[in-house]
Amino acid sequence: MKFKFKLEKYKDKFENFLKSYVEQIKDIDKKLLDSMKYSLFSGGKRIRPILMLATYEVCGGKSEEIYRFASALEMIHTYSLIHDDLPCMDNDTLRRGISCNHIVFGEDIALLAGDSLLTYAFEIMSSCDNSEFNSNDIMKSIKILAFNSGCSGMINGQCLDLNCKVSCIDELINIYSLKTACLISAAAEIGAVLAGASERKIVACRKYGKFLGLCFQIVDDIIDNEEFNLSFFKNPTATDLLKDFIEKAKNELDILDSDVSFLKDFADFLIFKAC
Repeated sequence: MKFKFKLEKYKDKFENFLKSYVEQIKDIDKKLLDSMKYSLFSGGKRIRPILMLATYEVCGGKSEEIYRFASALEMIHTYSLIHDDLPCMDNDTLRRGISCNHIVFGEDIALLAGDSLLTYAFEIMSSCDNSEFNSNDIMKSIKILAFNSGCSGMINGQCLDLNCKVSCIDELINIYSLKTACLISAAAEIGAVLAGASERKIVACRKYGKFLGLCFQIVDDIIDNEEFNLSFFKNPTATDLLKDFIEKAKNELDILDSDVSFLKDFADFLIFKAC
């Protein structure tokens, strides 16, 4: 109960901040703004921002400015979903139980809404002038998010997913590492960086996030019953891999000299439905 209460507390506080921040956007086309809001507030689990907030807190961070970076991360994740659903990509019609953005607003506006969320994310981070954050840490965090969401990370993973004929589990795990784990890893890493953690702790948080990201995508495939991907999970099985990755994720937290119970429970929370 303590974990669920804290999880909801993180989510509710983040949700309120994000809504208040988006409401400040002025002087843009109403349809474009409605399209941005439509996907941004479509019932996402907020896994990535919650992970950033929790890691930041565990590493000793106290500034409310962290919510800017958590919001930027969620905007980038949301833009990627809008673009993934387009006819030229996955050609989906439903996302989170409702019509995809391009079905409601048209492909042109959906494309621009995704572009707007992506660019606004970096505006939010770069406008952070709170003295509680070291300027070098701010720049490092922006670079981490750009790297992991760009052509060396998430976008590369999406490209491989579209064009690569997967022939073995290693190739599949590589796609998972890029397409899904990169942003989740970035969430934990940025939380540690902005909290002023040591390099060893930052690396541990990055690895923790990566293992969590791999688990998240495997669980997603199990729940969605994607037989193409699951056909590779024979030996080891998908469940065996999940348990191995979760154990590795938790082990990375041992270096942190603080209460990491929420982060360990968070790892279990992500795989609960699959095991």
